Amino acid sequence: MIVTNETIFWTQLASITAFVSSLFVLYRVLVEQKDATIQLQKENIAFLKDQLTDAKSQSPDLLAKNLASRIKLFEEELKRLEQDKSSTQEQIKEKEAELKQAREEADELTRKVLHAKELLSDFLCPYCGAPLVEKFYQEENVEHNGREISIDHEQIVYECGYSISDGKAGVCPSSSQVGYAVRTKQYAK
Repeated sequence: MIVTNETIFWTQLASITAFVSSLFVLYRVLVEQKDATIQLQKENIAFLKDQLTDAKSQSPDLLAKNLASRIKLFEEELKRLEQDKSSTQEQIKEKEAELKQAREEADELTRKVLHAKELLSDFLCPYCGAPLVEKFYQEENVEHNGREISIDHEQIVYECGYSISDGKAGVCPSSSQVGYAVRTKQYAK
C-alpha cells in the first residue's frame, strides 16, 4: 500500500483539527470550572460577611452594653413605680424580679467573658497580646548509654516574634520585656 502526499496531508489536517478542538473543549471546561469557583467564593464571602455581622451584634461588649441599658431602664422604672401611689405592690415586685434577672444575665455574661479571656490567654503573647502563629513539636532521637531515646521539643511562636522553645522563653520585641530578659539573664549567671 502506497501512502500518497495527499493522504498524509488530510491525515495531518484531521489530527491538527482534532487537537485544536480538544484544546478548545478543555479550555471551555477550565473556564467553566473557574467561573464556578469564583461564584462559590462569592457565596462564601457573602456567608462570612453575614456571620461577621451576626458576631458583631452578639459581641460581649455589645451584649454587656445592652444588658447595662436594660438594668438602668428597670431601675428607673422601679423608682417611678415606687413614687407612683397608684402602682400596686405586685407591679413593683414584678419589676424587681425583672431587674434581678437582668443583673443575673449581666453577671453570667461577665463570667463567660472572663472565662473566654482565660481560655484565650493561651493563644496570645503574654507580654503584648499578639496572636499565636504556630505551635508544633519536633522529635529528636538521641542515643544514651546504647539506647535510643526519643525527645519531643515544643516550639511556640507568636506573631510579634516572641517564641518559647521547650519552656525557655525568648524576648518579645513588642514590649518592655527586652529589659526584663536582660535582667533575667544577668540573674541566671
